Amino acid sequence: MIVRKLHPKEIDLTVNLFGQYFDEAVETIPKMADEYDADAVLTTIRLYSSHWEYTWFNAIDGQRPVGFIAGAITPVPWHPTKVNAHIVFIYLLPSHRNMDNFRQLLKTFEEWARNIGAGDISASDIGINPERTQKLYEHFDFKTNVWMNKELN
Repeated sequence: MIVRKLHPKEIDLTVNLFGQYFDEAVETIPKMADEYDADAVLTTIRLYSSHWEYTWFNAIDGQRPVGFIAGAITPVPWHPTKVNAHIVFIYLLPSHRNMDNFRQLLKTFEEWARNIGAGDISASDIGINPERTQKLYEHFDFKTNVWMNKELN
């Protein structure tokens, strides 16, 4: 498996892969099932793969994407020139989920974060097995912080 910037020819496959990621989130948060919009996913992937303040890396096995990590620059609100990086999405197909593959994804994102001058990396997720996700990040030296969610009807 290799990790590299998303190639334009992989966009459709990446949209499909994102659908699998979303389906796993629905297992934890069933109400999300009614919110999926493939056009919005396509727009998001295009945004993250084409604007300098975002990034999208695919994990590739052979010729197909098997995972991804994506994120953005976040300005530090109390300093005019400092930025941090934030992981918004991280996913590997169950067949490729192991610590070495997650390490590759996170290492690639960290290299991007260092290149943009980020001081820290934070991470969140859409709701796929929060306990597992927390253990994953803690394994790679992320420290627990407060991230809470309140549903508004």
